[in-house]
Amino acid sequence: MQISMASEVADKLKFLLNQEGADAVVRVRETKIGSACKSKIVLRLSIDEREDDDVEGQAQSLPFVINKELVEQYGENFSVVLDEHQSFDVKPLE
Repeated sequence: MQISMASEVADKLKFLLNQEGADAVVRVRETKIGSACKSKIVLRLSIDEREDDDVEGQAQSLPFVINKELVEQYGENFSVVLDEHQSFDVKPLE
């Protein structure tokens, strides 16, 4: 898995991981934003634990995981940025 991100994004993720247990990882996940006919599915990050069906990787010394089904759908290469709401926005790279 390849994850690209600015150092400020990595620093924020490191801070969040340090608040959790030693087994915590950064998960790439799908989430629904908006409501009704204006909703859409986007990729975001969350702090989570490993699961059996995860693909694991590292970026800037951070442990990342993504479910195998999402790898089949989006691939293994992503870019992470902070959006205007300070959410971690994840974009698949080709």
